[in-house]
Amino acid sequence: MKINKVIETCIYSSDLESMKKFYVGILGLSVIQEEEGKLIFLKAGKSMLLIFDPLRTSTNNGKLPTHGAMTPPSSIHFAMEIEDQEYQQYKELLVQNGIEIEKEVKWNCNTRSLYFRDPSGNLLELITPGGWPVES
Repeated sequence: MKINKVIETCIYSSDLESMKKFYVGILGLSVIQEEEGKLIFLKAGKSMLLIFDPLRTSTNNGKLPTHGAMTPPSSIHFAMEIEDQEYQQYKELLVQNGIEIEKEVKWNCNTRSLYFRDPSGNLLELITPGGWPVES
C-alpha cells in the first residue's frame, strides 16, 4: 500500500470574498465550486485548495463532517510549486499587488522559495521544483 499524494489542502477564513480575490484574481487559481458565504473550491495544478468559512462549517456542514479553525488568530503554512523560470514573474506579481514578501530562501538544492501571507494571515510559500523528494 502507498499514499499517492496530498490531493487537497483546506484553509479557513471568515472573509471568503477577499480570499477569492487573492487566490483567483492574483495567483490565478480556477474556481471549481463555490457556495456563497460558505466555501470555495479552487484548482491548483494537480491538487485542490479548499477554503471554508469556519463559522458555517464547524456546526452543520451538510454532507461533509464538521470542521474549521477560527481565523484570526489561527493560521497555517502550505507551499505551492511553481516553475523555476516563473519565479521572478511571481515575485513581481506579489510586489505589484502590494503583497509583502516576508522571506526569500535559496535552498542548498538550488530550489528557491517566496514566503508571503494571504488576507487571512496564512503563510504561503511558492517553491520551485526539487526541494522535496516528491513525484511531479
